[in-house]
Amino acid sequence: MPFPLLNLPRVAYEEVLYNYSVPDLVDFSLLSSRCHRIIQSIRFPFTGVHVGVANYGGTLRCANSKWPADQWVFVKNPWRNLERKNEMRKIGGIDIRIIKLPFWRSVHEPGIQLKVVCDYLCDLFRLPITGFSFKDSNQELFPQAFGIIKCEELYLKSSSEIPVDELKYVLEKVRISNTLVLDLKKNEDFECGFVQFSMDELTINRAFWITNETFLAMDCARIVLEGNGNLPIRKFVSQWLLSKNKRFEWLKMTWNNERINWNKVFETMQWNPDIRGRNFKINSKRRVDCENGIDILRDDGLLATIIERNQQIYFLVWHKRFQPETDHLQID
Repeated sequence: MPFPLLNLPRVAYEEVLYNYSVPDLVDFSLLSSRCHRIIQSIRFPFTGVHVGVANYGGTLRCANSKWPADQWVFVKNPWRNLERKNEMRKIGGIDIRIIKLPFWRSVHEPGIQLKVVCDYLCDLFRLPITGFSFKDSNQELFPQAFGIIKCEELYLKSSSEIPVDELKYVLEKVRISNTLVLDLKKNEDFECGFVQFSMDELTINRAFWITNETFLAMDCARIVLEGNGNLPIRKFVSQWLLSKNKRFEWLKMTWNNERINWNKVFETMQWNPDIRGRNFKINSKRRVDCENGIDILRDDGLLATIIERNQQIYFLVWHKRFQPETDHLQID
């Protein structure tokens, strides 16, 4: 016997809906325009939608701080018994096949379904897209297609060439607060003028197109630049010494092995175990051994270390001078 959920007081049926999974909330919203309005009116503890585009299809995930994340997976191969009536949903004016067990999934062809469903989730829960990941996909679904102008995390990894207009859209139009990773294997001729990078973490695995002006203007906490050993590292260090920047933590970049006499340029010190530790943590798995590093001290007391090793150069700032918890980590 059906349970008349909506005959309950609003407070009561909202409490019931709070215990629904995201797939069930979507199904509930599709029952009627009233059900759709009810879901829209409730403040669920979601913070945003993460979009993943990949060769296997794609994913949509409602990010939240309280509930386990529910993913809507778009897969290449359909499952059996496709004609079961309860597997069809009309979303955004198109029919989409859905199965909820053993997990929430749809067939990803045509690729536009991912975009249609994403728009529906964002509208239903009144959420922004806070994360976007593109990895080796032949689908033309880039951040511009989703209208992303601001997000927390963005990853572009591709062994195929990404259209220049899509790359420039990301670099010039999208404001990224936390993480940007660019790993582009085939964009050998890419050129770009000045770009203002201002996020917590920046990783560019083929940074040949980064100009000196862009490099010196980077306002990031953690930076990895591979494939460009000609950037003005001395000027970068000097700029930090003369600033009051307390956001910057570390830089790792390819180096052309040009010998720099740091002692001539700056007032340097050798490692003193009483002043700082030996190991510097750059992520949860890796550390840098700074025993042979060159130390420099800023006027405000912030200590930094320069390491040159294996065609890499590190510039590390000791916001925490002793990090014994890093001793067991793998050396970078």
